[in-house]
Amino acid sequence: MSTSIAAVILAAGTSSRMRAGQHKLLLPLGEQPVLAHVLRAVLASRARPVVLVLGYQAQRIKEQLALSHPDLIAVENPAYQEGMSTSLHAGLHALEPYPVEGACIVLGDQPLLSASILDTLIAEKRTTGKRIIAPLYEGRRGNPVLFDASLFPELLCVRGDEGGRQVIARHADEVATIEAGTIETATDVDTWEAYQQVVTLWNTNDRES
Repeated sequence: MSTSIAAVILAAGTSSRMRAGQHKLLLPLGEQPVLAHVLRAVLASRARPVVLVLGYQAQRIKEQLALSHPDLIAVENPAYQEGMSTSLHAGLHALEPYPVEGACIVLGDQPLLSASILDTLIAEKRTTGKRIIAPLYEGRRGNPVLFDASLFPELLCVRGDEGGRQVIARHADEVATIEAGTIETATDVDTWEAYQQVVTLWNTNDRES
């Protein structure tokens, strides 16, 4: 059976740093919510299957986004309040039936992400055989990061909001990097100010044309 590189989109957080009542993943960007742009980019890439991990206001997200793509697996993380690592675990567990050789861990609040970044991560994995592939934005490491499946057991041991940083640090000699564009491309919508910055970048670049 052939293997593939999957993608896990972490979209379960509580938007605790946004204004009261606002879900950062459902804020408008052009004619679509923030999360819709991330989904579109990931589904346009070579990553398969794609796991979307929901938690906070999961039903609201399901109602506002079309989640019927045949390669999309939507799962809910009931423990999302215990940190990002629980969503990472939920996403990796959802991949267990699939013969994947790795997974790109994608943040659901990074709407300027492009399919080409994911495809370049995958191509670099095939070329170098390195177990971790990370993007560089003007020299700064960012997201998404591709982890080889042999590292999934270590990722399943992380706790809280640590994500994959500890695993990357332990395997620094097994990391390859790609050039992924400007630092603005890596902006995540964690705060209202960051959201306004992304809106400005979107409008300036006329990304919907």
